[in-house]
Amino acid sequence: MQFKLSLVAASLLATLTLTGCNDDSSSTPTAPDVENPSPETGNPDTGKPDTGNPTPVTTGQFIDAKVQGLDYVIGTKAAQTDAEGNYELGAENGTISFYIGGKDGLLIGSVSGRAVTTPFEAAGTYERSINLARLLLTINEHNDDSTIIIPSLIKDNPSTDIQAALAKITLDDGYFEKSVETLLTLLDSKALVAAADAQKHMQASLNPEQLQRGSDEVLTQWAKGSNQIIIHRSANLRVKNSSDETFKTVIHQDQQNGKYVGGLSLMNYKLTDDQFIILAGSNDSTIEKTSTLPSFVYEMTNKAEAYTENEMMPWSEIETMGSPYACMTAKNCSERLLTQANLEYIERQDGDHKQKEAQSGTYDPVTQVYTQIRSKEYLDGDYAGRISESIEFFYPVADAKTDRFVDFTGTWTAKETRPDCHDVATSNLTFGENTITLTGQEFIGKCDIADGINETITYEDFAKMDFWWFGTNDKVSTATLDQLNTTVRWNDKDTGETTDNFKINRFSYIPAGKAWDKGVLVRDTLSDNGAKVATITMKKS
Repeated sequence: MQFKLSLVAASLLATLTLTGCNDDSSSTPTAPDVENPSPETGNPDTGKPDTGNPTPVTTGQFIDAKVQGLDYVIGTKAAQTDAEGNYELGAENGTISFYIGGKDGLLIGSVSGRAVTTPFEAAGTYERSINLARLLLTINEHNDDSTIIIPSLIKDNPSTDIQAALAKITLDDGYFEKSVETLLTLLDSKALVAAADAQKHMQASLNPEQLQRGSDEVLTQWAKGSNQIIIHRSANLRVKNSSDETFKTVIHQDQQNGKYVGGLSLMNYKLTDDQFIILAGSNDSTIEKTSTLPSFVYEMTNKAEAYTENEMMPWSEIETMGSPYACMTAKNCSERLLTQANLEYIERQDGDHKQKEAQSGTYDPVTQVYTQIRSKEYLDGDYAGRISESIEFFYPVADAKTDRFVDFTGTWTAKETRPDCHDVATSNLTFGENTITLTGQEFIGKCDIADGINETITYEDFAKMDFWWFGTNDKVSTATLDQLNTTVRWNDKDTGETTDNFKINRFSYIPAGKAWDKGVLVRDTLSDNGAKVATITMKKS
């Protein structure tokens, strides 16, 4: 079968690719076949290869232009970015969380300590990143966009109304524009900046000729000849054909008769000196299926297209495939070379189809994960007008039978907001060895909030709801990165009920911290027509 990795030569099927870890409702990956593998060393607890510690970073900078007055929290320290957009990480170089308007305002996201953070690292998906940039440019108090200054009404003791307006903002889909209306009215702000203008502004701000985003230290495990195993997972997030008026959200898992049906795929590579090897068991093929719900499409793994044996590819071909593959061919692959954005990109595909692609790639030296978010549009041919947005993760593991996961064990703080509701429901979810305990508040009815919730549920029962990944990996409390970026359709029908009650939930997560568990999990509940019903953000304490 054809290897579908190239950004330049990908077929439409590659555009629809989901990469993950299972072939049905189980997500424990099939162990790829490695012929005479060389000895590998690694951390037996995490599956993470021993690659040494990255050079610590003590000061970072938030850039969508320099952003002044952005709130951040690292450990017990809360502060704001200075006039240069700088934030202090301190000696521990821990995970940093960014907010607009403080901890009771808009939580943007959490990242590992790094030299430069942009909306792409902080917000995650292409859509969320562009919308964050739109918001920052719109509320900017500076006289031009060479610098972004958070308004004094937000950064200097914001009122409860301002904080409530910030807290209800969601950066996804069409509801974003409605969710910012109250804030912009309170600020007496200008009209919301258009997505195209925000994208153009970020392209200029993140120009790699002017902004170095990361270290030049060589990442030896990412280079050819390292004999490193690299896992590649991805998820197509939403698509829009020329005949569609709006984007359709991709559903990856569908609950039928009490069981999830769908499946994600998994690609495994080995970087030998002579060749780039795609390991047997890999599968990057998917099938798109229409949905009776007009705002959604299904994408399922095409089981028939799995690699049955190792496939060898010459490095001369790999180096033409764009990032991160081009970096793998070089002996000097580094965080700086991997971390670049190209938001205005037009190139012919296979000498046949022209496509426009906006792309941001980021390497996190703490998690050792390379994350790429893309928006691709076909400009001519049979697929003219089709746009797809995806997220991809690449990371090294100790050997071909090892993987890495996000372990939920511990306490996560969850905050739920609903459209047209002023208040926020705050709760804690404590993930134990066998059970999950929920305490705090929850919404009842439309906007009323109940206090004193105290419930305990097993992972098995929790997985029957939208947290479908629990129990699909070796440890019940874990999830893979692609699982945490899926949309699921599930049946909230209680035992004894005869009427189905289907719900749709969309998840987004970017790993942060050495154990990957310091990111922000965003869980949106969507109606059948794709409208936002509720948003929950979850962050580990």
